[in-house]
Amino acid sequence: MKSKITRRQFGQGTAAAAATAALTAGFPMSALGAIELKYGNAGPGFTSTNRFAAALFEEVSKRTGGEVSAQILAGTLGLGEEALAQGMSVGTIDVYSGAFTGTREFDIFYTPYMFRDMDHAGAVANGLLRSQGAAALEDLYEAKYLGVGRAGPWTLFLNEPIETLDDLRGRKIRAPAIEGMVKGVEFVGAEPTVISFGEMQEALAQGVVDGLVTLTDLAILIGLPENAKFMMRGEFGLGLDKFMMSRRIWNTLTDEQQDIIVGTFAQMEDSFLNQPTIAKLPGIYDEWESINGPGSVLNVDATAAIAAMEPLNMQLANEVYGPGTWDIITGS
Repeated sequence: MKSKITRRQFGQGTAAAAATAALTAGFPMSALGAIELKYGNAGPGFTSTNRFAAALFEEVSKRTGGEVSAQILAGTLGLGEEALAQGMSVGTIDVYSGAFTGTREFDIFYTPYMFRDMDHAGAVANGLLRSQGAAALEDLYEAKYLGVGRAGPWTLFLNEPIETLDDLRGRKIRAPAIEGMVKGVEFVGAEPTVISFGEMQEALAQGVVDGLVTLTDLAILIGLPENAKFMMRGEFGLGLDKFMMSRRIWNTLTDEQQDIIVGTFAQMEDSFLNQPTIAKLPGIYDEWESINGPGSVLNVDATAAIAAMEPLNMQLANEVYGPGTWDIITGS
């Protein structure tokens, strides 16, 4: 359900933030002086997305002569992704990045095998369907869409091995609260169980779920091999972190500052986030097997998996973006 958070939900401090925004609306930053944006992400600072964000705004600061910089509040606010996204409206943060948006336009992109690879995902989310996605974020959060940060594949982590996706039938699999992933897990015959990121490992260790889906890049960093014996090589969905800035702040920037932020994001995302994350994958697989033993990285036939998921991906693309969209996506 699409809904904006109320000021009451963020406490008394948000009223002051809203008042400040009202007073400064319409004034260019040249009149207000330098600004330090508050960047929020639910994950810890060591994630690839947050390291990219730090590098991005360091470069933005250089290109704007220090007029626009950012405070990186990765994981320090203690808020989940939904609260952070909604917090742009009332001043809790100014810039948000994360998997969650609550919009079908982006949520369906998490269905496994929606895209051929990360390059294809970027071409669609940052190009082909960009205007529709940006409009959805504008409508729900009053936010300017900067683009998708490609954070690598999501992966299935399991207590027991599988040979094909059919082997997932009847298993309880943790999924994030994102429509595409939930429907993808359900489509292969598993039982999707929505559990927060912070509670998923405990759920796996206690047998509440038989496996989970999360970002591959985090697997070793968060100690996942302690609670999961097996991981699937390759993707089960892609990590597409949406970067967006509150219009409350965006509209106070000069045209030049806006162009610098958008342009710097477009220039840096591939080389500072996408490509390094992809390059780390072989090392993650090797380290997983060094911890859990040979054969603990499962090789599932991707060709068969892609074919199995196509009916769902076609249905969602055409349903959300309009008839014929799937043909446009696959033909791009």
